Amino acid sequence: MKKITLCLLNVLALINSVSAQSDTTARKLWQPYRISPRTGAQHIDLSGNGWELSYADQPVKDVKQARKDAFQTTVPNSVHWSYYKAGKLPHPYYHKNSTQYRWIEEKAWYYKKSVTIPASAQGSLLFLCFDGVDYFSKVWVNDSLVGVHEGMFGGPSVEISRYVKAGQANDITVEVRAGNWGNKAPDYENLPRNSNGEFVTSKRTGFNPRASGRVIKPWVISGGSGGEAFFTVGMWQGVRLEIVPAFHLERPYLITQSVTSGKADLHLSAEVFANAHSLQQQLHPWNNTQINHPNEKGTIFKPVGEKLSVLVELISAKNTVFSKEYPLTIYEGRNWFEQDLALPNPKLWQPNGLGEPNLYTVRLTLKRTGKPTDALQFDYGIRSIERVATAGPRTADRWENWQCVVNGRKIFVKGMNFTPQDILLDLPKERYRWTLEAAKKMGVQLIRIWGGGLLESDYLYEICDELGIMVWQDFPIGNQDTPDYPQDIWEAQVVQNIVRLRNHPSLAIWCGGNEFNPYSSGNAKSMGILERNLDIFDKSVATAARLFVRTTPDDGAMHAYPDMDPTWYNRSYKFEPWVSETGMHSIPEASLFYETVDNKEFTGLGKMWETSFGPAHPEFIHHFTEYGPSRVPRMLSRASHISDMADPTIESISEASQIGAGEFYQVLSEKMQGNYPVTSGLMPWVFKRHWPVIAIQMMDWFGNAGAPYYFLKRTYEPTHIAIDLPRLLWKPGERISLPVKVTHALPQAIPGTRVSVRIFDDTFNQLWQQERPLNVTAGTSVSDLKLDEYTIPANYRDRFLFILAELRDASGKLLSRSFYFPRSLSMLEDNAFYQKYISEPIAWPALDKGPFLKSAVGQTTTTLTVSTLANASTAKDQSHLRVKVTNTGKVPAFMTNVDIVGTKRAIVASDNYTWLAPGESQEFTLDVIWREPETRPKATLSVGAWNAAVTTAKLSL
Repeated sequence: MKKITLCLLNVLALINSVSAQSDTTARKLWQPYRISPRTGAQHIDLSGNGWELSYADQPVKDVKQARKDAFQTTVPNSVHWSYYKAGKLPHPYYHKNSTQYRWIEEKAWYYKKSVTIPASAQGSLLFLCFDGVDYFSKVWVNDSLVGVHEGMFGGPSVEISRYVKAGQANDITVEVRAGNWGNKAPDYENLPRNSNGEFVTSKRTGFNPRASGRVIKPWVISGGSGGEAFFTVGMWQGVRLEIVPAFHLERPYLITQSVTSGKADLHLSAEVFANAHSLQQQLHPWNNTQINHPNEKGTIFKPVGEKLSVLVELISAKNTVFSKEYPLTIYEGRNWFEQDLALPNPKLWQPNGLGEPNLYTVRLTLKRTGKPTDALQFDYGIRSIERVATAGPRTADRWENWQCVVNGRKIFVKGMNFTPQDILLDLPKERYRWTLEAAKKMGVQLIRIWGGGLLESDYLYEICDELGIMVWQDFPIGNQDTPDYPQDIWEAQVVQNIVRLRNHPSLAIWCGGNEFNPYSSGNAKSMGILERNLDIFDKSVATAARLFVRTTPDDGAMHAYPDMDPTWYNRSYKFEPWVSETGMHSIPEASLFYETVDNKEFTGLGKMWETSFGPAHPEFIHHFTEYGPSRVPRMLSRASHISDMADPTIESISEASQIGAGEFYQVLSEKMQGNYPVTSGLMPWVFKRHWPVIAIQMMDWFGNAGAPYYFLKRTYEPTHIAIDLPRLLWKPGERISLPVKVTHALPQAIPGTRVSVRIFDDTFNQLWQQERPLNVTAGTSVSDLKLDEYTIPANYRDRFLFILAELRDASGKLLSRSFYFPRSLSMLEDNAFYQKYISEPIAWPALDKGPFLKSAVGQTTTTLTVSTLANASTAKDQSHLRVKVTNTGKVPAFMTNVDIVGTKRAIVASDNYTWLAPGESQEFTLDVIWREPETRPKATLSVGAWNAAVTTAKLSL
């Protein structure tokens, strides 16, 4: 009886939710045709200031009804950030302030703005276009309800000329309700816990982000794992008014058919409308019928008698390199303009590290009797991406060719996974630029827009075009079945975004979504809609210029999160062609927690796996993504090799977990790159976090790069030397083999290089050295060199070794440096443990009694100096610094770290947590966000190492 009652309650909740979603009498505004943005006088940007935000407890029936708490806000934004920026609520990410925002999901929100329509717009089509409203919406123009909409990734768009008065002010009002309207889930932190201390999420009622029913909304912003405290709502993307004549262009599409020596063959298409417009069109009917069955009179075509033409221009660096006008013969209604173009001597768009990402501005001008009547323009990059089989064996029915050939060159793709910039959708262009420029500096060539996240803002793709970062775009299905997705709404979202993104040269891969089964009965129809529309609207998929995969992991792509010695990667995964997720947790820098968490909770951190930890540390675990005591040991076991984790400070556990994760990323990256050409791509999880949390990350929410960023960055350099260590743990008296692998991504060979490998004890006494010549072959390549073995002394027990590998060119210039810190441990003298450790991947062992790397290093000291070479402002509250650091002592400076203290800041440096040889000077660059500009005058440059005291210098110049 209890089960039946629960079932009925769930059904009633679904019925209530569905009935609340749609006004059954209002016009439905979801449709697949995106209205192309115009420029100049044809385009009015309604984003920014001037919006009033208010709410009602229930949706209003009349837009004139009184509403509550009206105040001024900006668009785009979420309601949450509007309340914070207006000073009405505290910061949603600090402490447990998120609980003060939960009421927002229960209200109907109203955005209102007065817009003056130019008198010159009289007689034109006026398209009011919303690029993203989250989630259920209604639109009024003046007092008229023009329609309702569902879905957050494009739309609504409506032609409003009959509702407005040209030359006068007109009111636009938008109602927005959250996707969980009428079906709110209770706070997850009030859920019961199981015997392991983990929340029993199966007991959570209401909206389920992993079974979202009719709501097409990614789980990370709808109360899913790692974001349980938040459920977004608001006008999260921009609003625009497009003024369009009766004869106009829509949805241009340019593809590169081939690039040969001295010429690019392109194909351009665009829709041309004559006395009609997009929103009158239907992609197909939604009932069973014949699609095209004209009667005996056929379809009527009424020729347009006027002289029409399209001027096509390609512009590079402000110079027009192609210009040709094409006459048109069209009919009333909708037509297609199709034209092959040949561009001599094209400048190609190249991915990061392989050349310049050259862009052209493509401009189309529709002329009527010789006079321009409508124009569209977009940026475009000419490039070819082909795929061939990787070198390993095929092991499944579904098996893609994962070897990317970009502009005729085979490459190993150095990638990263990418989650939303902000979980509450505060997404200014500056935030994207900071993150993506940091990715470019890291050597990233491809980012995967993860399916638990967004179809991203235009800013992301524009900046990726500019920086040469390829994009793998998931659609927003993550870890669920979708049997209840409304097909018409899903298709509208799919088509709008295919059309929006298909001209971007950065877009390299479409993917159905994250870690879901596209072959299940619940998902097959969703994938069918996606696949058929990619076939219709992005012919680059059909010609293999873009890859489509239904999900990841599938088709030869792999996800893996092992708790093991990372040297197993090229053995456990030796036949994997593409690693699309893998990684290791760490804790971001301590200052993040001092700012966001009650400092009284920084006790007992070495016992955070115990079931009593969570209830005693409510704010700390609130800022711990997917917190569960069973997940913690894999992070702390690595930290325990760095520092004593019995009762660590927040500073110690943060630093140690980051270095432990950094070592893990370095080794796994070197192993998989060294496995080329069997493995041809790597996308670790994850680049940046969407709010301040403990999680797998290279960069925290504030934009500060952590140690894992720098460890992985060093492996992503164009030419990289690595020691292919068979393992990290050894027993006294063992022989260590030291094979060298040099991965090289550039097309030119490097003859005459020399490899140097040195081994030091933990007091930096040199124990062993070899130097050999090596000719680095032209990229993409892996050059191998075998060195002699090194024998660990029989009495060298429970101590670290340091291995330093350097690659220098024929002139002696340092090209690449890598360092390692393997352990010689007495625990491996237990034969049972030793045999298990060397024969199979096992959980990484904790070192409860040491040795601890940091304290061992600190016994042998050196000294550092630092000075400022340049200090330039690069943007509002941002600077670019060049500093010089010198090791003035007689031993290496280990984990040399350059920082800025005395203010709140975020830093992306050219290197950090690095090795600096005795007597060596190194120039570092630091890009800085001054998060607290008023305290910037107090800021001081600092440098230290684990064996060198911190020294400071003024930020001069």
